Amino acid sequence: MRVRALALGLFSVCCTSVAAQDSTRTLQQAFQQVPQVVLTAPDAMQFFFLDVQAWRALEKSGPSADGMRRLSIAQAISPLQSIGYGLDQWADHAKVPFDELSYFGGFGQSPGNVSYWGLKDKESAATLVARLVQSDFKPVNGDVAGLMANGEANKPDMTKASGRDPWRGTMGMPTFVLPLDAALVQASSPIGMRALAKTSPSVADSEIVAASIAGLKQAVPSDGARIVQAAVISPVLGLQGVDPAKVLFADPGDMQSAKQKLEAIAASSGRGIPPYFSGIIADVQVKNAPGVVISLSYADCGAAQQAVDGVAAAWKQTMAGAVQPDVNGSTVQAGKLCAAVVSLTAAKAETAGNPILSQIMTRCMQRDLALLQIGASR
Repeated sequence: MRVRALALGLFSVCCTSVAAQDSTRTLQQAFQQVPQVVLTAPDAMQFFFLDVQAWRALEKSGPSADGMRRLSIAQAISPLQSIGYGLDQWADHAKVPFDELSYFGGFGQSPGNVSYWGLKDKESAATLVARLVQSDFKPVNGDVAGLMANGEANKPDMTKASGRDPWRGTMGMPTFVLPLDAALVQASSPIGMRALAKTSPSVADSEIVAASIAGLKQAVPSDGARIVQAAVISPVLGLQGVDPAKVLFADPGDMQSAKQKLEAIAASSGRGIPPYFSGIIADVQVKNAPGVVISLSYADCGAAQQAVDGVAAAWKQTMAGAVQPDVNGSTVQAGKLCAAVVSLTAAKAETAGNPILSQIMTRCMQRDLALLQIGASR
C-alpha cells in the first residue's frame, strides 16, 4: 500500500515498503561502526549523531549563535564541546579541518563516554592518525591493534589543558584513539576498546533501528532535505519514573519478550502512546525550513498508527508554543516491523536554528516530554 502523508487530524492507517531516496546514508555509516550492545544501555538517548556537512551547509560563512544553539542533540558528543572557540582554533588542535569531517557520533555519560570521528574515507582517517602520531600520540601496548593515546589513563596534564583542544579538554585529560575503518573512536580510557573494535553486530544491524531508519527515509527524501542531527532513543524516554532496568532488555533481538514487558509497564502508566521498541529523533532541514522527524519502531502498523495519532494529539495539546509547524504522519512497513513517523516542519527558516527541536529538547531536559510518553491510549 502506498504511503500517504496525512495532515493533522486526518490520519488513517497506511503502510508501505516502496523504496525512497536515501537521506540516511551518513547516519547509517555511523551506526555501522557502533556495537549493538550500546542499545542495552539504560539511557533515554542511547546514541547521538551530527552530520557535519549538513550542519555546515546551513551557514557557509561560519556558524552563528543560532547555528551553535541548534546543536542541542550533538552537544553531548565530547569533541564538539570545543568548537565554541571557533572552528579554526578547533582545527589547529584537532589536527584536521572541521569541514573535512563527515560526521560525529557518541554515546555514554562523562567521563566514560565514547565519541566517533567519521572521515570521508579510510585514506582521510589514516592521514589524521599520522598527524596525531606526529603530535603527542603513542602506540598503546596490549591486545587492541592500532590503539594509541596521548598520555596515561586518569592522569591529567594541566600543562596541555585547553578548552580549544578536543583531544585534551579543559582538564588536560588524555585521550585513547582507535582507528576503525573510515572513523576514529575516542575514549578517556583503554577499557572497553576491545569490545568497541568488534562492530558486528552493529547498531545498523538491529532490526528495531532499521525500522526507524526506514521511517526516516520515507519522511526525509534526499532531494531537498537533509538530516542534521539525530538521537537514538529508548523506551526509557517515555517512561519517566520507571526503573530503566525493568524497561530495557539484555537481548536487542528478543522483541517478543520486550513487547510483553513494555506492555505490562505501559498498562500501569498514565495516558500516552503504545510502547515502542526504539526510535530516532532527527533534526532535519527540509529545503529552507527546519523540522523534526520522529520515527518509532513497533511490532505492527496498528500500534504504529495509534502512536502517530497520539504524538500528533500530544503536540497540539502540550507543545503548541510560538512555533506552529505543519504536522504530518504515516506508518511505514519495515520487514516484520512497522515505523510510526511524525514530521513537524516550520513554514520557513527565520535563522539557522531549529525552534521545533529547541522546544522538544527543552522538554527532554525538564523530563516533561509528553509527546513521547508511553501509557494507555490517548
